Amino acid sequence: MGCTPDDLLRWLPEALGDLYPQTSLMVDDQNLLAGEPARVLMQGVTLKSRKIALLLIPVLELEIMFDTSFSAEQIQSILARFDLYTRRGGG
Repeated sequence: MGCTPDDLLRWLPEALGDLYPQTSLMVDDQNLLAGEPARVLMQGVTLKSRKIALLLIPVLELEIMFDTSFSAEQIQSILARFDLYTRRGGG
């Protein structure tokens, strides 16, 4: 992802909706969010930023794991919403 851990934390409430309180996020071995019960687990690692001309883009490698109670259709729906709220573009 082209974001910092702080960016991701700011986006998560809208990106996950009702699942936000049940989400845990760990980045670089630091627990940033501890949802109870954790039905969505996110683990990330910050990587070296990418530079394009004068633009510096942060890089966050993120893995998302879901509780086994979710169906494949529910997971696809959650990921579609997450993608919609975290996608960034320019013009």
